[in-house]
Amino acid sequence: MSVDAAKRGYTSPLRAQRAAETRRRVIEAAAAGFAERGFVGTTLASIAAQAGVSVDSVVSVGSKAYLLLEAFRTRYAGTGDWESLLDASTAQEILAMTDRDEGLEAMIAFLADGHARSADLWTALRATAQFEPVVAEGLAELVRLKGESFEVTTRWMLDLGILEPVDEADVWALTVQINLVSAAETYTTLVRDYGYTDEQYRAWLRRTLPVVRP
Repeated sequence: MSVDAAKRGYTSPLRAQRAAETRRRVIEAAAAGFAERGFVGTTLASIAAQAGVSVDSVVSVGSKAYLLLEAFRTRYAGTGDWESLLDASTAQEILAMTDRDEGLEAMIAFLADGHARSADLWTALRATAQFEPVVAEGLAELVRLKGESFEVTTRWMLDLGILEPVDEADVWALTVQINLVSAAETYTTLVRDYGYTDEQYRAWLRRTLPVVRP
């Protein structure tokens, strides 16, 4: 092996580590900016300054629209680049649970923690989708994937006895209701508008989810 080849083999992992760290900082800076100032009020330059990198480094991660979508994905599920929430390791762990009470508490924790991190970004996504086609397309895909994942979750809740049994024909209608109760908009209304604490929100979910009907 040549000296140059050896050097490339040695530095490549370090380069990849630095690139991953830069990406993480850019996504987090973008998330903070979009949550506080919205899409229009957040510039690539402000993201770069917050992340401590160049604007070119920000652009190398993705467009402004991509950064908004990825910031939401990362904050909500704790990781980015997912196609579906069902691919997230945390979701898989929850859906593997077979104890009713343990499963319900895990689901409530997932929702409460995810919304606490990302509800402001979901609001920014919805607002931006009104005038930014790329974000509108990404949001539509997120909503579609959310519907798929919530149908799986609803069936899991039925299997564990968290929900009362329903006819197969009513499963989708029940899924829609579960989605509504669990939505970021509902979290925002209770916590941001009416001052629910985190524990009060969790207690509300604990009372409400088991009694949802189609």
